[in-house]
Amino acid sequence: MSDQTSVTKEKPKSFFAANWNKLLFVALAVILLMIYFNRESSLDACIEQARLGYLEDWNFQCKQAKKEPDCSLPRFTSIHIEEAREKMVSQCISRYSFK
Repeated sequence: MSDQTSVTKEKPKSFFAANWNKLLFVALAVILLMIYFNRESSLDACIEQARLGYLEDWNFQCKQAKKEPDCSLPRFTSIHIEEAREKMVSQCISRYSFK
C-alpha cells in the first residue's frame, strides 16, 4: 500500500476573523480619544461659563453702584467676585480633568 497523505484545504478566514484583535485595538483607541476630547470640550465649556458668570457678576455690581459696565469696583467686591470665579474654575477642573 502506498502512503497517501490527505491534504485538507482550509477555507481562508474572513478579514474580520483574521484581524479581530487589531480591529478591537483600533476601536478601543477611537473610543478613548472620543472620551478624551469630549472631556476637554466639556472642560473648556465649563471654564467659559465661569468666565461669563464672572463678567455678569462684575457688571451687575457696576449696575448696583450706578456705574457703566466693566467699571472699577471697590477692592472687597472685586476680590469676592474673583474668588467666586476661581472656585467655579477649580470645580470645572476637578469635574472634567483627568488629574
